[in-house]
Order: sequence, then structure tokens, then C-alpha cells
Amino acid sequence: MTGKSQKYRAPTALEADDPNLIVEAAEPAPRQETAAPPATPPARIPDAAAIGRGIRWAGILASAVGGLLMLAAGLWLGDVVTSLLGRSDWLGWLALGLLGLAGFSALMIALSEIWGLFRLRRLGNLRQIAQSAINHDDKDDARKAFLGVGTLYASREDLAWGRSRLADHEGDVMDARDRLILTERELVVPLDTQASSLIAATARRVSILTAVSPSSITDMIAVAVLNLRMLRRIAAIYGARPGTLGLMRLARMVVTHIVLTGGIAIGDDFLQQLIGQRLTAKLSARLGEGVFNGALTARIGLATIDVCRPLPFIEATRPRFRDLLALVLK
Repeated sequence: MTGKSQKYRAPTALEADDPNLIVEAAEPAPRQETAAPPATPPARIPDAAAIGRGIRWAGILASAVGGLLMLAAGLWLGDVVTSLLGRSDWLGWLALGLLGLAGFSALMIALSEIWGLFRLRRLGNLRQIAQSAINHDDKDDARKAFLGVGTLYASREDLAWGRSRLADHEGDVMDARDRLILTERELVVPLDTQASSLIAATARRVSILTAVSPSSITDMIAVAVLNLRMLRRIAAIYGARPGTLGLMRLARMVVTHIVLTGGIAIGDDFLQQLIGQRLTAKLSARLGEGVFNGALTARIGLATIDVCRPLPFIEATRPRFRDLLALVLK
């Protein structure tokens, strides 16, 4: 507090209403603002697609080596034809004709492989459309699956009676699920019976061959050949008819299916099979190996049915591993 008349004076008592009294307002202390810490950039989590990106040197190497081999083969064939033309005209033209025949055959094989892959993919697409129709009760998807399965088996003589029954009742069924059930009952269930019989016969053959074979290497080769033949025949039953590339793709799909679902499906049935194998192995080790290989073949066959079937199992009963194993042990 300060008076107007003098800058310094002795302390005195003043009244609150004294006109000489001046109250100086204290200035507020400057506010010290704390600087905010710099924002930490969020950690970026790489996605699976980004992890898999990059230069595929193995693919580049395979492409380069394949191109070099094709160039070498072309130069060698050109030299052979030119040499034969130099010796005799008819030899050169014969070699040129054989070369054209070989090229045409290679083209037909390539087209057959592509067609086999297309038919295998077609089965998977039909199964996905049918599953979508069931999940969403979509009549349009149900009709697409219905027409697709009918077109797929339009030329099958063993399904002529089923096609006629399906045509008779087509107008009576309007519900999406019921239409697919009717299609499954008339066209797909007979194919399931054929496939199950084929699996049981192949598994029994594998068991017997393993039990009587004198060499383990022979066992491995025979089991691999029989299983691949079973895969091809099951795919042909359902309308795929894969070639060599299609068979390799089908085998990969079956292995993937077993890896994804086999751990759940093995459960009780396979445990009982293992117990039975141990009891059998006390009598004969080779017989125990035969039972195990037969059971493994049956498991592969069931996975092939799931992969090749054009419709999911809706009303029909899925073939059971226990039933097939009982047929193997007859």
C-alpha cells in the first residue's frame, strides 16, 4: 500500500475509506506451462501380406533355368532337323512331322491339365455357393447350385434316374435348403456310396499289401501309388477327372484338409483304432502295420470326399471312419 504524497513513510493506521489509500493489485505470477512430451508414433504391426512380399529368388531361378533348358532343347531339335534335311529330304520332313506331332501332343496334354484344374475348382465353387445358400437361405444361390450340379452330371448315365426324379419334383420345392436336399439325395448320395466302397476296397488292399510285403521301401511306394490312384478315382466319381497337375493340387488340398480338421476328427475313432492296432501287433507286427496303413488310407479317402463333393453334407450322413475301418478289418 502506498500514499500519493510520499514514497516512504512510517507505518500508520488508515481507514478503509481514506481517499489517499491506493491498493495496487498484485500481478499474477506467470504460468509455467509444462511442455507436452512428444507423441510417440504408434507401432506398426506388419500384416501377413506384407511379410510374404519380396523378391522370390527361388521362382526367378526356376524360371531362368527352365527358359535355358527350353532354349537348349529348341536349338538341339533345330540342329537335328537341319542335319537330317542335309542328309536326305525325306528324313528331314519325317523329323519335322514327328516334331509337329510331339508339339501337338504337348499342347493337348497342357489343355487337358488346364481343364482338369478347372473342373476341380468348379466342384469347390459349387460347394461354396451351396453353403452360402444354406447359411443365408438364398434362393438365387440355391438355384445356381442346383443348376450347376445338374449341368455337371448331365451326361452321367448312372445318374439318369436321379436326374429324372429331380426334374419331376423341381417345381414342387421352393425352399432353398429343401431344393439342395433334393439335389443331394438324388444326385450326390449315390456318388457317396461309390466313393465309400472305393475307399474301403483301397484301404483293405493297402492293409493286405503291407502285411505281406517283405520290404518297407516297397510298402511306401505301393501305399503312395494306391492312395494317389484312389484320389484320382474319387475325384472322377464326383466329376473332376484331374490330370497330373490336378492330382498334385488335389493331394495338397486333401493334406490341408486333414491338417485343419483331422485333429478334431481323429479323436475317439482313431484312438480305438490305435488300441486295436496294439493288440494286433502282439500277434504280428506286420499285421499291425497293415491295419495302421489301411486306417490312414481310409482317413485320406474321407478327406478326399469332403474336398471333391460338389455339395456340403446337408441331410445325408457323412461316411464314418469307424464304418470304413470295420470293412477294412473284415
